[in-house]
Amino acid sequence: MPKTQLVAVKRPQLHFTAKKNWINDPNGLFFDGKQYHLYFQHNPNGVGHGYMSWGHAVSTDLVNWEELPIAILHGDVADIFSGSIVVDHENTSGFGDGTVPPVIAIYTAAAKDESNQSQAIAYSLDGGETFTKYEQNPVLDRGSKDFRDPKVIRYESEQGSYWVMVAVEAIERRVLVYRSENLKDWTELSSFGPQSAIAGIWECPDLFQLPVAGTDQLKWVLIVSLNPGGVAGGSGTQYFIGEFDGTSFTPDQDQRVRDSFEYESLKQGNWLDWGRDFYAGVSFHGLPADQQTVIAWMSNWDYAQELPHDGWRGSMSTARRLDLVKNSDGKLEIRQCILGLPASEVAAVAPARDGRIELGSPALLELAVGGDANGSSALSLFRADDTLISELTIESELIQHRRETGKVDHELYASNQRMPLPADTGELTVQVLVDHGSVEILAANGLRSLTDQLTGEEAPAYATLRVATGASVTFKVLPLSDKSVELNA
Repeated sequence: MPKTQLVAVKRPQLHFTAKKNWINDPNGLFFDGKQYHLYFQHNPNGVGHGYMSWGHAVSTDLVNWEELPIAILHGDVADIFSGSIVVDHENTSGFGDGTVPPVIAIYTAAAKDESNQSQAIAYSLDGGETFTKYEQNPVLDRGSKDFRDPKVIRYESEQGSYWVMVAVEAIERRVLVYRSENLKDWTELSSFGPQSAIAGIWECPDLFQLPVAGTDQLKWVLIVSLNPGGVAGGSGTQYFIGEFDGTSFTPDQDQRVRDSFEYESLKQGNWLDWGRDFYAGVSFHGLPADQQTVIAWMSNWDYAQELPHDGWRGSMSTARRLDLVKNSDGKLEIRQCILGLPASEVAAVAPARDGRIELGSPALLELAVGGDANGSSALSLFRADDTLISELTIESELIQHRRETGKVDHELYASNQRMPLPADTGELTVQVLVDHGSVEILAANGLRSLTDQLTGEEAPAYATLRVATGASVTFKVLPLSDKSVELNA
């Protein structure tokens, strides 16, 4: 059993946490036209992983969340593992009563004795607040112990529309594709993988379209989380860009299998995030392609069950809006924009003579780095007692984030994350979002993302800025309060 560290942990202001107990993967994200729904892996009985059920929260702005009662509770023989939600507007499932379209949850029924994982469904007739499990579950059973994490989408074609599911055979590092007309009966169509990073098992796939910036083009993106074997160690998330014809996903570029934990070059592979704590991210059902939004679990299985807690453990990342950008080599990459940041301009500030920049609360820090630098610039985050929390180092081709041990008694927590920058970046823009317990870094206009917990830490009391010789840095700070946060949609 993991050891427990009970300490006073201040709740984040800009990230979702449950009122109590354990949470991990986001599940069943959907937008109903008025509210965003976030379901999540939740233990109703304690701060460790177990008795997995679906918690539920709603928000109108993706920042301020109201936690609702548990939506789907674990059973006597099976836990409720990760999955997705769709709104069955055409009542293809037959669960509707003719007044409102049923909300259908598709999840993994994980046998408590670990003998089997199969896919099951539950339906809601009250907009997703309460669910009834389908009496004839499971709807898809391969007789496998590691078949999980179904993500279902509605696929539209000239020949009609139907449901498509992607799920993983985790140990085999394969994404399986299925088709259904009614969400109950499923036919296997194809499989994808193994490709690219396979040092860990594959989990939590997602398949969606994204627009290519500056064009009318849409491309398909397949997201696959893996653990361990992420680029920063432990849990990580990779993505593939290509085409989906309703049957098979074909990447634009085949990537050779990389089964080593150590990558020959940081530039290998497409990583959604280069930090330690961005895992199992999935997109919202009910949003158009040009508003595609993901939320991830902000933790890492390397240490998640041993982090300090105060009766609750685990948080979600900020919501990120995605699109695709063609880089100087002609390659498409995902660009991310953190939602919930102020829509207004951030004011520039000048550090004090000693280089000190007062913070003391969650804040958005923005840097614009130019010039011909000789060496590295650094942004350091400190506690009120002048001890270092973490440090961000900016070089011409690389950003690093080094976090100290702090309040975490775990050998894998203190770490140094490295994130390569795109070629021909020019003036480098860096956004640093600091909250109680975390830092999220977006660089190169959102083409690079690095997310790290700062577990048990309050927002930094102050920062210092060291500018490399020959570099020019413009620095901006915006303290974030409930009144200053808006959805920058």
